[in-house]
Amino acid sequence: MKIDVDSPLDSYSLAAMARTEDALSFLIQDLGVVGSKEAFKNVLYGVRLVVEGKNRRLTDFSEIVKMEEGKSSTRENKDSFIVNVFREEIIPNVTKIIKEAGFKTVERIKNSTQLCIKIPEPNHNQLIEFSGEVKRIERAAISRIARIKSDAVQRIKSALEREYIEPHLAVPAKSNLEDIQKYAVKNIKLIGLRKRKSILGNFFSYADEEERRIGQVLEKSSYRNLF
Repeated sequence: MKIDVDSPLDSYSLAAMARTEDALSFLIQDLGVVGSKEAFKNVLYGVRLVVEGKNRRLTDFSEIVKMEEGKSSTRENKDSFIVNVFREEIIPNVTKIIKEAGFKTVERIKNSTQLCIKIPEPNHNQLIEFSGEVKRIERAAISRIARIKSDAVQRIKSALEREYIEPHLAVPAKSNLEDIQKYAVKNIKLIGLRKRKSILGNFFSYADEEERRIGQVLEKSSYRNLF
């Protein structure tokens, strides 16, 4: 993601801008996972079961893959994934554990050790949790941007002390950093709001007037079709 800043940039601002652009790109990637098929699939990576008296991870005895990666002859389903179980004798236990983890539809594929897991539709409480996770990621991104600016300001301060740059160059450099931070925070709020609206759908409502104003900007921005 590219940042648009009007004034010419110095080396300190250019470095900070590059880090900020990376942070915004990572933000979109992180938010893309929230509430997605991948997020539900990741739940199983934390599932544990007892095998031969030992508490083990499900992934110690199985492989979790996308539906299209499986070798099943059943029709592909974007809302399902496959668990390849390596030991046939533990399949009943694995099925039970997966269902306890919230996946109610678990079907064994005929003549195989594969289980087809259907991703459930999230309930209202889960949607609220996803929205809260978006806000947490949003706050973390804003903090990351603040650290990027702080690091750059510290570098400018050190350069002044060592007389690597003149004081009259430090002032516009710091101003550029302010502009980069403001631009980034504005975009983080737009991206976060867009993700929460996409998750909550008809359940979404603005928390306050500031968020409503951000929503008006969002409708005219390139982010309106994101996620």
